[in-house]
Amino acid sequence: MENENKESKSNGMELLENVIKSNTENTEQNIKLQSAIEDHTILLNDVQMSLQDMHSIYDDAVSFSKLEEAKRTEFLASIPTQIETVLSKETKDDLESFGKDIRWRKKFIWSGIGVFVIAVLVLIVSINFATNWYKESIKAKSELRQDILNEIADEGRKIYDENEIKILRENTKVMQLWIKNNPKKAEDFQRFKDGFDANKNKN
Repeated sequence: MENENKESKSNGMELLENVIKSNTENTEQNIKLQSAIEDHTILLNDVQMSLQDMHSIYDDAVSFSKLEEAKRTEFLASIPTQIETVLSKETKDDLESFGKDIRWRKKFIWSGIGVFVIAVLVLIVSINFATNWYKESIKAKSELRQDILNEIADEGRKIYDENEIKILRENTKVMQLWIKNNPKKAEDFQRFKDGFDANKNKN
């Protein structure tokens, strides 16, 4: 009987150690997840700063483009439409330089848009990965807990509330003390208990 109790306690301690180990691993996983989320938050802040910088550059490019367009319109308006004109080499060079500058700014704007799209895709993938990882972590924790409960049930044991066990122990001590102090009445109680156990075994 003592060996069985020791073995039961040993198995209980082993299960308790497994639960503690599982909780420790889950805590470590949650810390890793929190660290990953903080890394993603930093990445998002960096992306936001980059987008703000690109927005500022884009505004400057638009302003420059509007200014150049206004100057070009003003320049073209100043040219008589009925008179054949020959542009000087300097004017041609200015126009070619203006065209190159516009093309360069368009490429820069499109590059900024591409970076923004890539950043959004990275954000979506990161959030999806973190969400799936967290769900799998919770699922693994629940499955481990259920496996432990199933193992306890398969061994014919149950999990009781610690307070209930404490109350039962206190009641047992009180009953033993009462039996010790009332030996005559204790015999009646013992006969009642034997009859109760016999009926219980029959059922």
